[in-house]
Amino acid sequence: MKLHPLSRNLRRNCFLIKLMQMNILIDCGLDTSYFLEFPPRDIIGSKAQQHASVSVEVSSNISDHSDHTSSSNDAILENKENDKKRRKLDHLIDSTGDGSGGAGGGVRRRGQFLVETPEFSSIDWNIIDFIFITNYNHMLALPYITEYTNFKGKIYATEPTVLFGRQMMKELVHFFGDSVLKSRTHSQPGSTNIFTGVTADWNVARSLYSIADIQSCIDKVRPVRFGEHLNLYELEVTAYSSGYCLGSANWMIDCGGEKISIVSSSSTVQNIHPLPFDETVLNNADVIILSDLRDKDGARFETILIEIGNCVANTLKNKGNVLFPCTMNGIIFDIIGFLSQHLRAVGLRGIPFYAVSPIAEESLKYSNICGEWMCTERQQKMYLPDNPMHHQDMIEQSLLYYASRADSSLQEKYQEPCVVFAGHPSLRSGAAINFIRKWGNNSNNSIIFTESEYDCEEAMSAFEGLQIKPIYLPIDIRLTINEVTNILREKKPQHVLIPQKIIKESGNIRPNLPNSLITLYECLDIVNISINSQFVRTVMTENLASNIELVNLGKDSLIASLNGTLNIHNTKTSLTSAENQLNQQRYVCGEFDVSKLINELTEQIYGCRIDEFEEDKRNSSYKISLISPKATIYLNNENFKIITTDNQTRIKLTKILIEQLIVL
Repeated sequence: MKLHPLSRNLRRNCFLIKLMQMNILIDCGLDTSYFLEFPPRDIIGSKAQQHASVSVEVSSNISDHSDHTSSSNDAILENKENDKKRRKLDHLIDSTGDGSGGAGGGVRRRGQFLVETPEFSSIDWNIIDFIFITNYNHMLALPYITEYTNFKGKIYATEPTVLFGRQMMKELVHFFGDSVLKSRTHSQPGSTNIFTGVTADWNVARSLYSIADIQSCIDKVRPVRFGEHLNLYELEVTAYSSGYCLGSANWMIDCGGEKISIVSSSSTVQNIHPLPFDETVLNNADVIILSDLRDKDGARFETILIEIGNCVANTLKNKGNVLFPCTMNGIIFDIIGFLSQHLRAVGLRGIPFYAVSPIAEESLKYSNICGEWMCTERQQKMYLPDNPMHHQDMIEQSLLYYASRADSSLQEKYQEPCVVFAGHPSLRSGAAINFIRKWGNNSNNSIIFTESEYDCEEAMSAFEGLQIKPIYLPIDIRLTINEVTNILREKKPQHVLIPQKIIKESGNIRPNLPNSLITLYECLDIVNISINSQFVRTVMTENLASNIELVNLGKDSLIASLNGTLNIHNTKTSLTSAENQLNQQRYVCGEFDVSKLINELTEQIYGCRIDEFEEDKRNSSYKISLISPKATIYLNNENFKIITTDNQTRIKLTKILIEQLIVL
């Protein structure tokens, strides 16, 4: 087995695994940290932006021509949706056609929001058999594979992973897919290849995919359930809950009795909405590949929640408003529910919450019907009946409103003071910018950063002279290296693989895993892993299966003999009917009934007399000595032995013994 990590960003997994002549891709995350290198999108000032912008502020004097703006925006997006992939991917072509290139139409250089893909350039996509996705954060580069390569394999993920992944892709395209902004650091020209390398050792996709690409990609993913066994040639693959978010999974690959566990974003935090972490994925694992871990312990989740609640309450008491730059999924569902209860407990009733995002409505509604993917407490609420998610109660009580963007549709329900959840957490696009413009000059207002992936200071660096109070309270519920090694101490795996950046020296965790081989890996390493598979999964032809005759051994046991030919073709094995049945070997099985055997000896052999009978209960063995005829019989669970000088006696005794067994 070989492991080839392909992503430089530890928060965005991607591994290529070669196992038993099969090639498997685990995750395909997209690094969006480069968004912080750009100014906010609402100040780009390009022609496309002038036609396709949303209102800068949420206020009572939203322009009367907002409907015209909306229709113009839809038309522009529709036109771009119909662009050929060749034009969409070529970052030198100005598809807005502003005429800057002369009478023939404008062709000028333009930059875009950069996203870094894993190192895909070395992959032969024709030989990739399977892709397994652990959670929606690690699948955002999938359209680049399904729509722009020769990949023809199969893709597996849980249903919530597929649906939330689609939402996040759509939000990315909505926020950053129509950029005409030049990069501050990576503006050199490239080719139409979407994986054009900025440096020699890594690649970037210079253009986000389209909405059509997203839907085509999602249609290719096959949904699975937790605990469902996928029989894929010689492999049996099973997904188990990782406890991180709805549908997040860790994968177990059973390869001929050798078990390989893929452990990605996982959490053991209690009292959150996802189904808890299932340690079954670690049981009897020979190889465990760890990824997306925290390098050190942080504040407890409950402690941070309380601190967030106090900050929000203090801001509201001072007649201020609170902004959460976020993506509308994951732990944000728990934050919304906690804040509603906390504010009520401190006497702040009736404070409106607003979720403003292109995916807000779909995300909030879908999360409330994912009962089977939630913790037991929330599952039980579905049978009361009750809403498993507290935010659905808030919607029904008119305490939580959602809108796709900050325009007149939100204005009808808008009042202050309030709490707003809006994207994007990088503060480079989305409705969060609108609210910063509106509230930024008032020190009574607060902006609370809870997502740990984007640095608070870098996000705020794009805005100057603001008085709004920034508060950095990142919530990161992923397992730490200490937590995961404490869990593995009891599992005693043979081999554990850990990212080099998480822990510099394997000796730091050696006391917790004294019996395990520890390997540290880095991006682009090729790690050889010893797999000693003793079994291979195979299939049986219908003709061979129809000729099998089952024999009842008693005690609900059945047995059958099988005579066939083992064929191997293109790594696939099969059993077919044997061409030559003449020399088929015969087998005997069963257990001896000693009392019945002694009766048969005295009945079938005239004058038979037993001289001695010995039983060894410890070894389940017997010795029967005969005077007439002169012979000794030894019996145990494995075989029998007859000692005599007369060949006819040996034949007669063998016949009697065989009659006690079943011949196949």
